[in-house]
Amino acid sequence: MKTPINKDNLASFAYTNVHLISTKPRAVVVEFHGLGGGRDLIKEDWPLSKYLAEREILYVIPYYGPWAWMNDKAVAYTDEVLDAVFELCGLSDDTPIVSSGYSMGGLGALVYCRRAKRTPAACAAISPVCDLPYHYTERPDLPRTLYLAYSHYDMSLDAALEMTSPLHLVPEMPDIPYALFCGTDDKEVAPAAHSDKFVIAMKQRGIEVEYLTMPEMGHCGLTKEGENRYYEFVSSFVK
Repeated sequence: MKTPINKDNLASFAYTNVHLISTKPRAVVVEFHGLGGGRDLIKEDWPLSKYLAEREILYVIPYYGPWAWMNDKAVAYTDEVLDAVFELCGLSDDTPIVSSGYSMGGLGALVYCRRAKRTPAACAAISPVCDLPYHYTERPDLPRTLYLAYSHYDMSLDAALEMTSPLHLVPEMPDIPYALFCGTDDKEVAPAAHSDKFVIAMKQRGIEVEYLTMPEMGHCGLTKEGENRYYEFVSSFVK
């Protein structure tokens, strides 16, 4: 029997720091995990959980599936999670949402800005996959994950990949602030093939994008400078 996601069973479907906040949250940061993540419930509060709670910001990590690649089911799942969050905390519809994530979750953060029921106020993506059709060829472990994510679509796999590729969605992306964080030593999601091209295309549209590249950073391994700026960015969009 299907169990709808609601405020009473939310902990089974997402992590939140709601237990750390004593007032009504002033904003929501939703963070999407990378490839292979989301299989286990998060049982300990992360440093960002406490940092955001101190600023009256709700932190939400949806368990949307290890190989979901922000497909239609992952978008609908996240919408349901946020519906439950808004009900649980009595949030108004104008409460800002910041979409964020790492790697596959970085793609998810960007794509969710385009597909979400509630358009986010801003987006932060760390080592994001931006050219999904190219990424299919980038590593031998990826094709099976992408096939499972999109094989139920009523279209070719190539078309489905383009539908969920931030680079291909540039003409449709909302005009909100974006921040991308990348390491020039990233061997898993090469910035030259992903973030560099996405940032150029977005700026050609006249959309604000902050792009922080760090020579000493590999895949998703934020430096202290990058972590500080990430924390500052995601916490700066409050009512």
